[in-house]
Amino acid sequence: MSADTLLIIEDSFVQAKIIRKQFEILTNFSILIASSLREAQALITAHKEELFAAVVDLNLPDAPNGEAVDLCSAHGLVCIVLTASFDEALRQQFLEKRVADYFLKGSIDDIEPLTVSVQRLHANRRVKALVVDDSGTQRHIVQKMLAAQCITAMEAADGMEALEVLARNPDIRLVITDFEMPRMDGITLVHEIRGKYKINDMAVIGLSSAGSGTLTAKFLKYGANDFLTKPFEAEEFYWRVNQTLNVFDVMQEVRKYREHAAKL
Repeated sequence: MSADTLLIIEDSFVQAKIIRKQFEILTNFSILIASSLREAQALITAHKEELFAAVVDLNLPDAPNGEAVDLCSAHGLVCIVLTASFDEALRQQFLEKRVADYFLKGSIDDIEPLTVSVQRLHANRRVKALVVDDSGTQRHIVQKMLAAQCITAMEAADGMEALEVLARNPDIRLVITDFEMPRMDGITLVHEIRGKYKINDMAVIGLSSAGSGTLTAKFLKYGANDFLTKPFEAEEFYWRVNQTLNVFDVMQEVRKYREHAAKL
């Protein structure tokens, strides 16, 4: 059974009802609701194979310190947090717990971005990426960040190895590459990729350290979809990756439409 069920953990009956209604209108997810940590535990136990993610109220009567996030993470569920307040300490807590996204509680108009985020995370389960960097530590960091967004990632230590990995894994759809690497740098890699894969076949995001000058323009001119300067905040990385994938999906749909229309 595919995991297409969303768990909403929210002690406010009104808030839970609003969230559920919006998800039912805007998505195809099945919805389960828990109003406490105890109810959430029971639902996870009963529906573990069906559940994909949980939208979690950070403060519950029987879990005032984010224990529901720990519960969901322990069961392998993607966690999207709802919170009534926000500060840097909370942000760091979310990052440490590998929370996929977080939103401030608000009006019904604020729920659409939440639904969009969950839909993107669900789609990301089908995305395979390649992280290219000569630093094993940096590759590990980026790979972990991609995992927080439900993206499976492979690794390569330079551009030449990356091309070998791509040749063996034609299902890779996203490449994230650093610039400075031995044997083949990132810009040369992007040029080689675009010689083999069109922009609607593979997305590429370039990375480089601050003070790299015209590298942004070079990466983009050689065919990268986007560029990030290191060091970057996790939220910026998540947003850039997901926006790149959103555009990539649109291009895929347009191509399918054109191919279908050509056959008529």
